Amino acid sequence: MKNILLPTDFSENSWNAIEFAIRFLENTRCHFYILHVNTTDDCSTIKDKFQQLTARISQTFPKNILHKYITLTNNSSCIQAVRHEVEDKEIDMMIIGAKGISDSQAHIVGNFAENIITKVKCNVLIIPENVTYKTFNEVAFPTDFTLSTDIRTLSPITTLLHDITALRVLYINKVSHQLNHQQQANKALLEDFLDNYEYSFHFLTHHNTENAVEDFVQNKDIDLMIMAAKNLNYFKKILFHSNVANINYHTKIPFLIMHE
Repeated sequence: MKNILLPTDFSENSWNAIEFAIRFLENTRCHFYILHVNTTDDCSTIKDKFQQLTARISQTFPKNILHKYITLTNNSSCIQAVRHEVEDKEIDMMIIGAKGISDSQAHIVGNFAENIITKVKCNVLIIPENVTYKTFNEVAFPTDFTLSTDIRTLSPITTLLHDITALRVLYINKVSHQLNHQQQANKALLEDFLDNYEYSFHFLTHHNTENAVEDFVQNKDIDLMIMAAKNLNYFKKILFHSNVANINYHTKIPFLIMHE
């Protein structure tokens, strides 16, 4: 049984994430906890919106005995509300729209999603607003090989992801792709962990991380990018930079941020 948290502000962006989640986990026994953080609307309005949402789910998807839907309302701040539900419901993963509850255009992810990633210890799947579900065949995992915890972070991959064709481990450095002794040791640990998977290592030297990622996603036809939460400082530009011309990987593929 998987416990999945789906925060919603009843927007089309959050609906797209809910629809993606249901399709992604079609064959997995799940409790879907649909959470609305209520700071302004009265209870009757929220009740009506939840009724409309659950009716839309019923109309869109055939009945699935593997799935159960539970609606939640919390009046705390967004982060406090999510943190409480993650702990109380023993959430395995959150699935949220790229803009989160914030409708910010300034960054790839909105303020809500960014705060969730950095302040709540839970796996988070971020869905761009126009992305629909398809099988994850080609998966990229950017790493700087400085964290041995990459292995523990990736361990849920066997239950969270299905039908992966290939895992592409990506290392980007502005100067050289040579690894130091500790990085080489961590790379060896990662190779041991991935022994039963089809995988490959890709070493890129590029002065601009975003452009390197853009080229890699296009050339390898990447369907999903996995990032270790503890490694986000190294790759923060991938998620948190301002919009840049010719950089559009963030509109095409989901991002899975994995915690230990």
